[in-house]
Amino acid sequence: MSDAAPALSSDPLPPAAAMPATKLDATAKLNLVLLAGFWIWLSAELWFEWMVSDQYGYGLFVPFLTAYLVWLRWASRPPPKPWGGQKMALVVAGLAALAQYPIAVIFAANADWRLLAWGEALLAMMASAAILARWGGWRWVRHFIPALMLLLFAVPWPSRFEIALVDELMTGVATVVTEILNLMGYDAVRQGHVINLPGSTVLVEEACSGVRSIQYTVMAGWLVGEWWRFGAVGRLGLLAWASATAVLFNLLRTFSVAWVDATQGPAAMARWHDPAGYLVFALSFGTVITGAWWARPKAKNALPAIGTTLPGAPPHWMPKGTVMALLVLLAGAWPASAAWYAARAPNVSEKSRWTLNLGAAAPSAKPIKPSSDVEQVLFFDDGLQSGWTDDSGHNWSLYNLQWARARAAQLGGVHSPESCLPAVGWYMAQQGENLDWKRGGLEIIFNTYEFVHGPTHLFVFYGQWDPAGYHYYEKTGRFRSDRLLDAWQADRKQGKQLLEVAIEHASSLAEANQLMRQFLDQGIVETPPPDAVKK
Repeated sequence: MSDAAPALSSDPLPPAAAMPATKLDATAKLNLVLLAGFWIWLSAELWFEWMVSDQYGYGLFVPFLTAYLVWLRWASRPPPKPWGGQKMALVVAGLAALAQYPIAVIFAANADWRLLAWGEALLAMMASAAILARWGGWRWVRHFIPALMLLLFAVPWPSRFEIALVDELMTGVATVVTEILNLMGYDAVRQGHVINLPGSTVLVEEACSGVRSIQYTVMAGWLVGEWWRFGAVGRLGLLAWASATAVLFNLLRTFSVAWVDATQGPAAMARWHDPAGYLVFALSFGTVITGAWWARPKAKNALPAIGTTLPGAPPHWMPKGTVMALLVLLAGAWPASAAWYAARAPNVSEKSRWTLNLGAAAPSAKPIKPSSDVEQVLFFDDGLQSGWTDDSGHNWSLYNLQWARARAAQLGGVHSPESCLPAVGWYMAQQGENLDWKRGGLEIIFNTYEFVHGPTHLFVFYGQWDPAGYHYYEKTGRFRSDRLLDAWQADRKQGKQLLEVAIEHASSLAEANQLMRQFLDQGIVETPPPDAVKK
């Protein structure tokens, strides 16, 4: 039989020799556990983001779908022709397992470092290819890798690429919808990602841009392509079809809610916003599946029953002792990382904490829980927001967010005024000197900004703080050296807080600074260190 069995092909396999079903012995099961172990490790690292992120929530189901696809592939596996000796598989799998030790330490302080997650995914793929080649040769590699690749669609996109794509799509969607509304006779003006209508505004968010839909519809495209065993060209076509479908339906969604706003008002638009999102979700999936069904390969693969033994040599399983050693090596990275952070984490037991007494600083302010949109982006554990006008006519708005979980603190808090406000039409006139507020053993340092929107000036104070005293105010972004240093110092950002205050109608940044200091003097309550409370 020819050794050229394309992995992404719909060519039917030759009929299998009917032989009695055989059960996997202990060595075979251990080999399968080793292969799964690398992907379980990757899934465990990403599980928290899948749990808290609305954008990547679909990732919770992807490992189980991948396991099912591999199970289906097992039924149609080609006859094994083991390639190479044990040494090659042992070296590649061993190096991939050893690499998990520094990865676990670095990832624990950098859950938002997506290039690290992609590096781990590529290591898992390399280890899988080496193990599969050992078991059944390169034909097994080509046969099983397409099913394993589904997990790659649940790895969060690199931040720079995602942010650039999100910005382009939001701008594009807002521009197209604005032009359509103007052609229909409605007075619509785009500013950044905002569509201004008479008496109201429509914000084009990440969900409306189609990015979220692109991510899970592209995953669905690969899933149905694997289900119907599309060839390589067909799968690329499915991914393009899924992307175009997501953007088109989200463009229609944004237009529909903007049109409802223009014709029936903001209240009606608010009622339609979420149902329109659910409808887009269903239509996107339905359209992708319908297109895949229509274009599916017409030839049927000859799929032998699960457990059937195919002609050729049996799989060349790695010895039980070798596999056990690799599994112990792989599993040891978790306790090693925990020991690293237990031994090196900053001692914050003697550091003061603080809370915000909003009622004392602004009696007229009414705190409310931040919106679900904010929670889905920043992943905070607790928080409040408020807006009020003081006796001097200054308009205030405030966010105070807290992160109890380290990984949530790393994933959240990455949206800053200089990136968010320009997206909704504000121009940054200046970034002033930092405001350094101190009391007793407590210090909070704020970045200060002046933004302009038409005749309106907005003065923004943005302060991030944690008990370890990380210098957030020096960082508009994080470099690789910062991330590696955080891992070396075992700083996970646990107990992080954010206080963001915006003041409107102040005459200057100097006046806004004075108002902010008065607010902090009245509203910040220093709490004693945990060790002091115990004593």
